Parts: sequence; structure tokens; C-alpha cells
Amino acid sequence: MSRTDDISNLFSRFGATSDSYHEFDSQFDYPNTPQVQDKPPVPAQVPAPLLAGLSPVAPVPLSSLANDHAPLMSTADVAIPLRNLLAEVALARQAETEALQAQLRTPQCKARVVVLVSAKGGVGKTTLAASLASSLRLEGGKTLAIDLDPQNALHHHLGVESGVTGIGSACWSSNLQQGFNDVQVLPYGVLSDDQRCALEREVSQDRHWLARQLERMDLGTHDLVIVDTPTGRSAFLQQALDVADQVLVVTAADAASFIALEHMDRLLGADVARSYVVNQFEPGREFSRDMLEVLKRRLGAQLMGVVVQDHGFGEALAYGRNPLTVPARSAGGEGVLLLGEQLKTGLQNARSTGISAP
Repeated sequence: MSRTDDISNLFSRFGATSDSYHEFDSQFDYPNTPQVQDKPPVPAQVPAPLLAGLSPVAPVPLSSLANDHAPLMSTADVAIPLRNLLAEVALARQAETEALQAQLRTPQCKARVVVLVSAKGGVGKTTLAASLASSLRLEGGKTLAIDLDPQNALHHHLGVESGVTGIGSACWSSNLQQGFNDVQVLPYGVLSDDQRCALEREVSQDRHWLARQLERMDLGTHDLVIVDTPTGRSAFLQQALDVADQVLVVTAADAASFIALEHMDRLLGADVARSYVVNQFEPGREFSRDMLEVLKRRLGAQLMGVVVQDHGFGEALAYGRNPLTVPARSAGGEGVLLLGEQLKTGLQNARSTGISAP
């Protein structure tokens, strides 16, 4: 069937003829428009420099502004006048400020403090500290011996029984023990592992821990404190150096002690004035005498005294006696007493001039 017949049939259905039908050729070409597919929206890209400058900001919960450890008022408190509530808030703020100022303030100790240190063990530091504490007293004052050494040996040399808490207690004054010649002794104490860790943490976090403890004891200007420290570097050593009026380095006339002097210089630093005492000196040995001469050249005017080896100190410890009160005083005892007099003179002169003892 031709295209003309198709048109005639179409017109006949409407009751018309195709005689009036005309076709026109168009000069325009209408191509088929391709179907447009819907695409998901794409967000605009932010330039790279702008992205680099942005950082995530953590949201601040509004609840934190209201939960600042403020006590909740009871039903009875609601009836209190507002002016009274504001007064309570002001008093609490004042108490917090005073507590903060107390922490920032450097505590003051009126007593004179002598600190014994050593770079190596076995030189008789603790024995010498106990002997000085039991023999040295300033006029009109009392003498305290404080043990900062975890070995907890000082009180044995002063005739005090063990078993007390010592420096781990909150109140030192209530834990003082009576030792030889009325010296008051504060041992390091018998501490559990938890107590020891808590003490070491407190000492390391509070630079003025020892100064605060001494200030709370209400010591006078005529009181004397002898402090025994651990061997080598420790937080307790630094605490003691901060309050010391006199630092006494205990050494011996042997090669190991001489070598350790350089280590002690690094521990103390150039700003800490110190004096030296050669302990356990054996005058009958030529090598010991030669070592003493070497130490004299090395230390110069810093060498305060020499204490000879005396086995009577070890025997006195075994029998619980004061080695300085035996009927026949030994050469070692004489050396301790002479050293004590030198310390006493230096402390008194320092007090009159207002500076620390050399």
C-alpha cells in the first residue's frame, strides 16, 4: 500500500476527501533531542588552601558549665536569703584563693639545717649523721634528726625502736621519737609499697615538700635539724638541698671515693656551697695517708675535718649504746666532737651575718 492510499483512507474515516491535502517541504532539519537523564547533585568542591586551614573543633557540652562541683541546695537552703547565699559563695572563693597562695608561697624554716650527702655508699654517712645529732646542740634550742633515706637506718644509731610510720605521716611532730642525749628522731619509717609510692609521688610533685613539713613543726631559730639523705641523686636529695644551711659531703680516703667526687660535683652543681669530711680514715696505713694528702689538694679549704676509723661505733650499734658517751673516748669520737664544734661555729657565724654556712 502506498503512502497516498494511506492518506486517503485516513481522510475517509472523517467523512472527507484527500483532494485538499497538500504536503509542504520544510527547510529546517529538526534532529531528535536526546533524552536527558537525571544525575545526582554534586557538592561544590572547596579549594585546597581553604581545606588546609580548617581544623575540627570539639563541641563544648553545655552541661559542663553547670556541673562545676557546686553542692546542690537542700530544701531548707532554698529558704535562705539570697544575700546569705552570695556571702557563702564569696567565702568559698576566698578560701580557694588563700589555699592557692599558700601553695605558691615559699615556706620558711627558722631552724638551722645541716644536710649530709654522699656520692657512694659505705663511707659511714648515716653513722656520722647520728653522731653529730646526738652531740651537737645550739644554745637554747633542740636538735632533730630526720631520715630521708629509704634504708631507714638512722634511728638504729640513735637508740630508737623501729616500727613507726616516720616521714610518711601527715604530722611529723606527733611521730618524733626520743633518741640519745634527748635528740628528737624522725625515722624514714616502715612503709607499705602503696605508702612508699604515694610519698615519692608527693615529694616529686611538690618542690617545697620538706620545707612545708619543717615549717609546720614550728621550729625556733635556735633549733638544729640534721638530715640524712639517700646516696646519689634522688628527689629527697633535692628537697634537702633546698632547705640546707650547711651541706656536708661525707667521703673516704680511698680511690673509689676520690673518683666519686666528680659525680658529687655534678649532683650539687656550682651554686650549692658545701664542705667535706673524710670519714673512716686509717692513719696506720700509708696508702690511706697518701690518699688524704691527695684529697687535701683536691678539696682545699672545703675540707672541714677528718674522722678516723673507729670500730667502737659498730660495736655501740650492736649493743644499742651511744658511742660518744663511753668512759674511754676514742679517737673517732674526738674527731666527731671536733667536727661538731666546727659546724656549730660556722652556723653561728652564718646567723650573725645572715648567710648560709660555707
